[in-house]
Amino acid sequence: MEKAAEGGGTPLAVPDAAARVLLFTQAARAGDLPLVLNALSTAQLNAGIARLGSRVPEAVIDHVIAHGPHPARRTLAWQLRLPAPPPDVRRILLNPFDRAPDRDGLRDRDGLRGRDGMPDRDAARRRLLSFADPDLDRALFGRLEQVGVAWVRSAILRDRVGADGEAIVPPDLRAKLADFLGTAVLPLSPSHLADTDTGDPEFELLRVLAGARDLGLSLPAARVLGLPGPIPADQPGWRDQAWVRRWDRPGAGSRPWRLDWDEVLALAQDHESVAGDSGRYLGQIAGLDEAAAREDIPEDVRRRLLASYPQAAWHAAAPDVDTLRRISAAVLALHLDWHGFEQDPEFVGAIRDLIIRGLTAGSLTAAEVIGHAVPASAVLDLAWRDAEEIVPAARGRADLAEGVRSLLYQRIGDDLPLWTALLLRSFTWSGTVAELVDSTAVLGAEHVFADEDELEELVEDVAEGEYRDVPSANVLMAFARPHVGLELLSEGPGQMNELELELLKGRPLPPGLVARALVANPGAGARRTLAVNPVTPIAVLRRLLHDPVDTTNTRLSMLYDVADPGIRYAALELLEQSGTAWAQITQFAKGLGDARIYQLIAGAPNVERLHFLLKKFAKYLGPDTAALLYGRLAAEAGPEPVWDVAAAVGGLDHAVPFVRASMASGDAGPLLTAAEIAGQRELPGVTVPDPGHPCEPHPDDPTSWPLETAVRQHLDNRPDRWRIMVHRLMEAGPLEYAQLVELVETVGTVDDGVGEAVEGEP
Repeated sequence: MEKAAEGGGTPLAVPDAAARVLLFTQAARAGDLPLVLNALSTAQLNAGIARLGSRVPEAVIDHVIAHGPHPARRTLAWQLRLPAPPPDVRRILLNPFDRAPDRDGLRDRDGLRGRDGMPDRDAARRRLLSFADPDLDRALFGRLEQVGVAWVRSAILRDRVGADGEAIVPPDLRAKLADFLGTAVLPLSPSHLADTDTGDPEFELLRVLAGARDLGLSLPAARVLGLPGPIPADQPGWRDQAWVRRWDRPGAGSRPWRLDWDEVLALAQDHESVAGDSGRYLGQIAGLDEAAAREDIPEDVRRRLLASYPQAAWHAAAPDVDTLRRISAAVLALHLDWHGFEQDPEFVGAIRDLIIRGLTAGSLTAAEVIGHAVPASAVLDLAWRDAEEIVPAARGRADLAEGVRSLLYQRIGDDLPLWTALLLRSFTWSGTVAELVDSTAVLGAEHVFADEDELEELVEDVAEGEYRDVPSANVLMAFARPHVGLELLSEGPGQMNELELELLKGRPLPPGLVARALVANPGAGARRTLAVNPVTPIAVLRRLLHDPVDTTNTRLSMLYDVADPGIRYAALELLEQSGTAWAQITQFAKGLGDARIYQLIAGAPNVERLHFLLKKFAKYLGPDTAALLYGRLAAEAGPEPVWDVAAAVGGLDHAVPFVRASMASGDAGPLLTAAEIAGQRELPGVTVPDPGHPCEPHPDDPTSWPLETAVRQHLDNRPDRWRIMVHRLMEAGPLEYAQLVELVETVGTVDDGVGEAVEGEP
C-alpha cells in the first residue's frame, strides 16, 4: 500500500519534483508555507521556480521575495521578466510538465482555462526592483532583444532613484546599453512614440533609453530616434484625451514604479465624464482598478478614491475583512446612485479573484468570507471542487466548503421546506452566504416569500434558464445530505419538474440531483440532460450508456454532446450493436467537428476497426487529422487499406496529394511523412488539449476536498511531518490525485516528535 502511495515508475527529475512541491503548497494553510519551502534545499527551490516559470503560486512568490535566499530571488526575477501570456494564449497552455496531462496528479486547472492561473505579477516585479540588487535588475531587464518589459526597464533607468537622485543602474548593464547605442539605427517603428509595448525590440529599447535619467544614454537614443532631446517623464494632464485613453487600458495603473496619486484621484473624480457609461461603471477603467489594487496605495488615497469611485472597493493587494466590508458599502452606494444595481458578471469575477487572493495570502479566513463577502454566488462558486487536482487557494477553498457545510447543517439541517426556500432565494440573493442561510432559518419556509406571484414568477424564470449562470442553488444542493437531495423540490422519486431539469443542466452536479435523474421514470429528457452535462461524472455516464428507459436517444445524445472521447466511442459501439441505422448515426456524428471525429476514429482498438471507421467517417476529417489516421493505418497494415478508404470516400481522382503520392510510389512513405508533419502541428483536441471542449474529471461529491482534508488532519502545524512529506514528494514517481491523498495519510502515521530520518541525516 505504501509503495502505491509513493507512486509508480521512475522518480521525477528534480525540477519536476520540486515544481510538484511548490504546487502542493496550495493545499496547505498559509501559516505552513514556510515549513514546506524550508524543507527544500536552495537548489531544489531554484529548480522548482525555474520549472514553473510564471506559474509559480502567488504565496510562494511572496515568501521567496520576503524571506527566500538570494539565488531563489534571482531565479524568480528571471522567470518573472516576461509578462503573463494574454488570455487567448493562456487558455491553450498545458500543465507545467509540458505535454503530459495528469502525469503527476497536480495539473493546474486554471492554467488550462485561463482562470486564476496566471495572476498579474507587476507587484512582484516592483518588490524585486525595490532591492536595487544588480543581479535582480539584470534578470528583470532581460536580454536586449526581449519585448514586453518596457516599464521594468524604465523603472531601472529613469524612475527608481537612489539617495543622490540618480537612477540605480548596474555598471555592467549600463556598459552593455552604451555598446548597443554605439551601433543602433532607427528601426522600423510605429509613427508615434506612445508609451506602449510595440513588439519591435529595438524600438522599445530605444524608446526606454531616450527617457533614461542618465544623459549619456538618453541623448544618443534620442538622436537615433530623430528627436530633439530626451523624452520627458511627465505625462499631460487627465483632460487630454490621449492620456485618458492611456489610463483606460491594462497596465496603466499596475506597471509604473510610482503613481501620481493626485492624478489618479482627479481621474476618479470625473471618471463618468471621461470614460462614459458604456459598461465602465462596474470596474472597466483598467488603470483606476489597478491603482486601487496596488500594494503601495496610501490609505488616505484609498479613502478618497472610494468616495468618488466605489468600484475600487473590489480591488485590493491584500484583501482582508475590512475590504469585504468596504465592498458591501460600495454596492449599496452604487445601488442608490443608479436606482437599481445589477450584479454584472465582471463584478462577480472581480470579487471571486479578490477572495482567492485573500485566502491564498491568509489575509482572509473562510469564516470572514462566509460572513462578509458579497454576493453569495461568488463565494459559493469557490466552495466546490470540479476536478481531481490542486487549484489556486485550494486549502482556503476547502476550508470555505467546511464552513458552508457546518453553517447549513446547524441552521437548515434536514428540513425539506427550508431547503427548498433556501435554494429558490439563492437565485436572486445579493447579500452574504451567512445572511442567506440565517434569514431563511429565522423567517421559516412559510414566510420567506411574502408574495405568491413573485415566487411563481421566480420559479418560471429559473425553469426557463434565466439564472443558469448563477451556480448558487446547485452548490447549496450539493451540500445537502443524500436523502435530502433526493427528495428536494418535487419531494421524492418520480418525474422531475422543470426547475429540477434546469438545475440538472448546471454545475456542480449535486449527488442528490443525479440520484433523482437515475430513478425509475424521471420524465422525458432527464437522462439525456444528465448525459450531455459536461461535468457529469464518468461513472454516471457509463451507467447511462446502458440506460433502459431511453436507450437509443440517450446514446445518440452522448455520441454528439459528451466531452469524454472514451464515452463517445462506447456509445457508438453500443448503437451499432443495438441495430441503430448507420444513416441515423452518421446524421449525429457528422456535426461533431474535425477533432471529435478524429477522436472517435482514433478510439478503434485494432486495424480492422480503424479501417472500417475511416470508411464511414473520413469524409468529415480535415487534411491534418486524415493524415494522422491514414499514417496510423498505413503503419499497421500497409498502404493498400488507405487507398481503399480514399476510393470509398471520394474516389481516387479526388484523393489528397499524399495519398496519390503513395499510390504513385507504391509504398507507405508519403503517408507516414504526412502523418509525421501533421503530428508536429498544434491541433486542438488532437495533438494539444482543446480549450473549447475541455474534458475534465468531476468528483462524485463536489463538496469533498479529500487532499486538503487529509493535509488539515495530518500535516497542519507539524514541522516534522512536513519535512517528511516534502522528502516523499521529491522522491516519488508520478502520483495520481488519490495517491497524493494516500501519501499524506501515510505520512500522518508518523509519531509526533519522533519524525523520520531522511537522506543525509543521522
